[in-house]
Amino acid sequence: MPQTKKLKTISYRISQELWMKIEREAAKTGETPHQWGRSAALEKLNNEHGLSRNERILFEQFARAQYLVTQGFQLLADDNLTNEEWKKFRAIANERTSEIAEAALAMHAKRNGQGA
Repeated sequence: MPQTKKLKTISYRISQELWMKIEREAAKTGETPHQWGRSAALEKLNNEHGLSRNERILFEQFARAQYLVTQGFQLLADDNLTNEEWKKFRAIANERTSEIAEAALAMHAKRNGQGA
């Protein structure tokens, strides 16, 4: 695979304390501090909606819980909350967690004028 030609450099100053923290984190990954910084910047750039992997996991769980609370209260309000109905919605939430999170992010983007 051909290497992409890299023409630009990013440079900034940091404290000795921050440098030592970066060195420790980089050592955990087997990268140099410079490689680790580049990887961290690219990871942030390439993450969907600016969320890290861990943030995305947490967001999906919050969106799933919000979906269940909304559906549960609606079933209660309609006097349709049965064991079978609740199991159905829990199964949907478990199977479609990513879709529920995407829908929540799309609604947020639309409210903030960022959606298409």
